[in-house]
Amino acid sequence: MPHLLRRCLFVLMSLMSCAAWCADDVTSAPKKDTLGFHLFSRHFPSNDYNNVNPGIYYRLAEGPTAGIYRNSLRRTSVYAGYTLEWGRFGLTAGAVTGYTDGVQPLLVPSMALFTYRGVTTRLIFIPRVEKRIDSHVLHFVVEI
Repeated sequence: MPHLLRRCLFVLMSLMSCAAWCADDVTSAPKKDTLGFHLFSRHFPSNDYNNVNPGIYYRLAEGPTAGIYRNSLRRTSVYAGYTLEWGRFGLTAGAVTGYTDGVQPLLVPSMALFTYRGVTTRLIFIPRVEKRIDSHVLHFVVEI
């Protein structure tokens, strides 16, 4: 567990340092509903997981979030939860299907990297949750 905590802290610190050089200020816009598109992932270690993860999600300005995507095991995952945001940073907590029998918890931090013409690129860190997926994941989405 301490090893996972160190990795999570490393990723979060890396994300915060990246925020310093991001060109656009995504924190100045008022909160609004967001439509997002899941694109692709990078697994660490890579193994033979699916790195192309198309999907879609919707986040209300107040925080409720729901979506669907093709997961790392080449299955369909559906999720729902609540997203808290602090400037560029976000944390989504909820539940997700598609990895084991039934529903499992979801807790993923994210960071908006940059915005260009109203389209925001977001980096999501998905920590290893169960023994079936023995990788941590960096996942990329775009939001409008």
